[in-house]
Amino acid sequence: MQDLDNETAATCSGGDGFLNGPDPDVILYKDPNLQGESLGVNAATGDGIPNIGNAFNDQTSSILIKRGVWRFYQDVSYNQGNPPANFVVLGPGNYNLGANNDNITSLERIAA
Repeated sequence: MQDLDNETAATCSGGDGFLNGPDPDVILYKDPNLQGESLGVNAATGDGIPNIGNAFNDQTSSILIKRGVWRFYQDVSYNQGNPPANFVVLGPGNYNLGANNDNITSLERIAA
C-alpha cells in the first residue's frame, strides 16, 4: 500500500487546500512582476485557503496561476470585505494586481 501525498488526498477527500507543496497550482508573490518572497498554493476544485496567514496576509502584489480558475478574497473564510471588493476571477497566467494590490487574505479554486 502507498501513502497519498497531500495534493492527491485533498483531491480525493475534499477539504482545505495546502501551502508550499512541491508543484503549486498558484504562486503568490509579495512584489510586482512575480518578484520577491513567494507562497505556493494547491487545492482541488471547490477547496481553498481560508486564511493565507500573517506572513502573506494583505501582501500579495502579483500572481502566477499554473492550473485552475481561482477567486481571491479580501477577508478570511472567502469573504469579500465591507464594502465588498470587486476581485476578478483569474485563470492560468501571470498577473500584477494593480488596484487590488495587498488585499488578498483567502482564495479558492472554483474550476479545474
